[in-house]
Amino acid sequence: MTKKFIVIFQKPLIMTLVFGLFWLLPAVILPLGLPAGNGMAQAQEAKLTVRGSGLPVPRYVTLKFDEANLRAGPGREYPVLWQYRKAGLPLLVDAEFGIWRKVIDHDGTAGWMHGSVLSLRRMALVQKSMAKIHANPDETSNVIALAERLALMELQSCPKTWCRVANNDVRGWIKRQAVWGLLETESLD
Repeated sequence: MTKKFIVIFQKPLIMTLVFGLFWLLPAVILPLGLPAGNGMAQAQEAKLTVRGSGLPVPRYVTLKFDEANLRAGPGREYPVLWQYRKAGLPLLVDAEFGIWRKVIDHDGTAGWMHGSVLSLRRMALVQKSMAKIHANPDETSNVIALAERLALMELQSCPKTWCRVANNDVRGWIKRQAVWGLLETESLD
């Protein structure tokens, strides 16, 4: 009976130890006087992905389903912190650990999700209280719709300061700073 308890307990303990050491490694390396240039950038990259998908980190993804659990750590044995109930919600992948993704939502809430509940489809969440959707990527073009705060829009392209979005029968252009779901330097064509 004791042996079963130890076997069941070992996996979370080992994962916690490895994961904890993994996150502390950059904090230990820098004070040792190692160069913070390219060497530290490589340490940061190693920090972000452990046996992950091979996709770039950070990156934006969306929820595939109407229900998805956000957990305290990278495994089903970790407690559920939050349950999302909106398919298409954009999330920022901040780190990977095997099939688990550390994500951050638009409010800054962070936790871990199983990779199978995430999609590479691009969506944007309106951040402003009311955002204008224009017919063309120009401030002087006709306003064809108004999007309320937290409205979900399909992100079709975002070459520079304007993003082409769609939602049901509305298709148009919205200012990049009005939406959440893009990296600052990202260009989406």
